[in-house]
Amino acid sequence: MNERIRELADEAKQYCFEQSQKRLAPEDYMPYSDMYDKKFAELIVRECIGLCDQAVEENKRTFYTVNETQEVGPALVAKGSQVQAEKLSQQIKQHFGVGK
Repeated sequence: MNERIRELADEAKQYCFEQSQKRLAPEDYMPYSDMYDKKFAELIVRECIGLCDQAVEENKRTFYTVNETQEVGPALVAKGSQVQAEKLSQQIKQHFGVGK
């Protein structure tokens, strides 16, 4: 497991600890494991979004523009959209140390 994933796991644990210290209404109660899983997943998704946003800003010149609506992989891309799915996927995999 990569160090950043460990940091996110610790952040999720800290969040759960803080939530457990609050007095919650019964309808707001969530078992620790569910709360942890939800927060951990949210943190990973936010991290991935941040990587994508960073790549967009850093690599605008490497994007290509689709001149008309066309299919690119499983998605339809509208005219004028910028596409860089493969590069973003690689960055996410490398960032989290996920296999190819």
